[in-house]
Amino acid sequence: MSRDSRFLLVTRVGPESLHKNWIGTSQTRNFDVFLSAYDPFVSRQEQDGVFFEHRAGYKVAGYGGFLTDHQDLWRSYDFIGFFDEDLETSTEAINAMFALCETGQFKIAQPALTPDSHFTYAALVQQKAWILRHVTFIEMMCPIFRCDVLERVAPLYHSGHETGIDIVWSQEVGAAPGDLAVLDAVPLRHTQPVAGRLEDNGFDRDTGYNAPIETVLREYGVPWTGCVPLSAVRRSGRVVTSRLAMIAAALPLFLAVPLQAPMGKRLRFVLVHLKHLAVSALGQIPRRQAVYETGSDP
Repeated sequence: MSRDSRFLLVTRVGPESLHKNWIGTSQTRNFDVFLSAYDPFVSRQEQDGVFFEHRAGYKVAGYGGFLTDHQDLWRSYDFIGFFDEDLETSTEAINAMFALCETGQFKIAQPALTPDSHFTYAALVQQKAWILRHVTFIEMMCPIFRCDVLERVAPLYHSGHETGIDIVWSQEVGAAPGDLAVLDAVPLRHTQPVAGRLEDNGFDRDTGYNAPIETVLREYGVPWTGCVPLSAVRRSGRVVTSRLAMIAAALPLFLAVPLQAPMGKRLRFVLVHLKHLAVSALGQIPRRQAVYETGSDP
């Protein structure tokens, strides 16, 4: 560990990974880094506070192997983030992400996505009116776990499923409105299309993610729910639960629609998010009740 860091960022990396833009130096970051290379030709990196291994396999299974083989390491940190390799961000932004997690003591959090990101859940795209929002779902693209919560959800990484485990952990961990948070103040950019590497990650091109996710939900007995904001924190620090204020803050999401293709799907995701805001009871955790029918768009 460098400088007795309390934060660890873990990522599965290949030849096109963007992690070199994140890690800076031990003098510029408040976190340590663990690079788990799934490609045997990725060169080992030697730097203070940077750990490295070669580990073949898919993403989730690879994280599962990391959790098993390096328990003494990750258990020594307060917060541990698992970031996909195709995320564009900076050392300074990640420093701020971990600082917000430490202040809020969220069980699981994630940075918001920039409007020009590829996204599935419009609720996770940055809304500039807020520092952060308390939500009902954190996706597996870039979760930041409190260490005791990672202990609790670690078996999901050994389940043999490469998708859908984020729906399970969000419902099992998010018991109170402040447990899960999306960090609007420190967005990052998802540079690659969602499902752009289906075959590389062991999925069938024809069935996509839906069928594997439904298998996970049946196994764990949870519904396929959406991501609903429960409250938000303004930049002044004031907590907002007004449904109208939340809807107004989400309207600029329509400006994100033309920034990436396919625009029709992005528009649908934004409309679904606004529908959730209009019909869901803010401040209440939806337990065992699907926000929309299983198999539909999130």
